Amino acid sequence: MASKEKNPELIALAGDLAEVPMCDDYEKMISGMLYNPLLPRLMEARHRCRILTHEYNLLDPHEVTYDKITEERFKRLQRLVGRVGEGTFVEPPFRPDYGCNIVIGRDCFLNWNITILDTSLVIIGDRVQIGPNVGIFTAGHETSILSRRKMVEFGQVVRIGDDCWIGGHVVIMPGVTIGEGCTIGAGSVVTKDIPPFSVAFGTPCKVRKTIPSAEEEENDPANPYRAMVREL
Repeated sequence: MASKEKNPELIALAGDLAEVPMCDDYEKMISGMLYNPLLPRLMEARHRCRILTHEYNLLDPHEVTYDKITEERFKRLQRLVGRVGEGTFVEPPFRPDYGCNIVIGRDCFLNWNITILDTSLVIIGDRVQIGPNVGIFTAGHETSILSRRKMVEFGQVVRIGDDCWIGGHVVIMPGVTIGEGCTIGAGSVVTKDIPPFSVAFGTPCKVRKTIPSAEEEENDPANPYRAMVREL
């Protein structure tokens, strides 16, 4: 369901992102209120995203050496999304809607063909791994037929916590929060919040078990990963 009022927290967060089309209708859009996506200011923002997405996806690997491709993609990604942390890499093709409404943390990897309908904000934490063909959708519609004839819709924020692994072909629906340290099995449709440190899968996605935090693993002398050193 659409919200009846603006969300000051989301508006304040968006104010720190690059190239957002800040205006009354944009504030309604990211807050989950009904809005018209065909307003010129919003269409202009999506057009900008299409241009930058085209440039990102068509980077010719023949023209960049293997040891420079990560750096060049990161520069283009910084122009495309609202904010991105160091060490993050997104394999093309990448399909955002606005781009500016996407926040990605440090050391993340997003695999081929991810689609993000960022009508509202999509906030991805640090060290998140996302498999191929994943869809993250914030855009929603009322069930009213008349609402579609009037061309109104709404968006609900999606949050993915630190250290999550999202399997291939997962669909994450509007308004969902996936807590830190979660694993979402391939092919799942996530319709409701998933609590931290959960292994969840299915359609609809359900929690199947809980797992220890990284700190708990670090303090477990039997954990085989404690002695491993990350190669830089």
